[in-house]
Amino acid sequence: MRIAIWTPNARDLIADRVAAAGHEPAVAQNGEDFARILAEGVDMVAMISQFWSPKARDLAAAAMPRLKLVQLLTAGFDPLDAHGVPAGLMVANAGGSYSPTVAEHAVAMMLALLRRLPQAGIAQAHQNWDRGILREMGSLEGRTVTMLGFGSIGEETAKRLKPFGARIIAVTRSARPHDLADEAVRIDDLATVLPRSDVLYACLPLGDATRGLIGRRVLAALPRHALVINVARGPVIDQTALLEALLSGSIAGAGIDVADPEPLPADAPLWRAPNLIITPHVAGGGSGAIDERLAAVTMTNLARLQAGEAILHPVQPRVG
Repeated sequence: MRIAIWTPNARDLIADRVAAAGHEPAVAQNGEDFARILAEGVDMVAMISQFWSPKARDLAAAAMPRLKLVQLLTAGFDPLDAHGVPAGLMVANAGGSYSPTVAEHAVAMMLALLRRLPQAGIAQAHQNWDRGILREMGSLEGRTVTMLGFGSIGEETAKRLKPFGARIIAVTRSARPHDLADEAVRIDDLATVLPRSDVLYACLPLGDATRGLIGRRVLAALPRHALVINVARGPVIDQTALLEALLSGSIAGAGIDVADPEPLPADAPLWRAPNLIITPHVAGGGSGAIDERLAAVTMTNLARLQAGEAILHPVQPRVG
């Protein structure tokens, strides 16, 4: 089988594994390469979702029916939702390949805000031994973390929070009980748990139902000491409402690894918000194990495709 590979993530490793399995890797360095490779014919594409565009969609449609599967090397697939995919084309995401590091990043943000590390850093820069932060410091011990979404990232985060003594509320569409969650509620009942949430944590996919989910009403229902963490997608939070909440002190702080738009413009008011940690969509990085996991999921689905078996981690972007 011939596999088109267009990604900065694990590109060489995936190409080596594809060749070692007796298949033909076709590595694209840019969009022109990708167009040529698809025109020549491929059975599967391995790419990051950020490279999907109307042109990529049309190229994929023209490469069918030989092209059967787009294997994303990302967890999110919102660009495919935005631009649509050809009818009949299977799409899979990277499953939990990035989940451990995203979870680690989220917990780091929670701890930094609770332990007042940004304020300590400012004091250090001014050579000021200021123990005043002690009055405002908090702990994860005994705190309730309400998770919007409880997929792979949510589970990995819960594994890391439990040793700190945190209590977990999983908010999902089904409210299915989970061993790692102390409580599970339906997304429609989110309002019932907000007043007792010390941390509101977004780790769910972006879609019509989740766009702007954390808005003025949700933020106003949180306790004043609450934190908001977003490692999902920028549009999950109404950034104007978040800015207002931080400026007014109606929440204690926030940490975001995603923004709307990305990159966040230099003149965006959010940069100047108090008690806010911003990182530039890097939560998924930092571990050498990620490339191995990306290669493994790619090779597993390649083998399943060849054998006519159901693929792992299927997603259903909008057809268009």
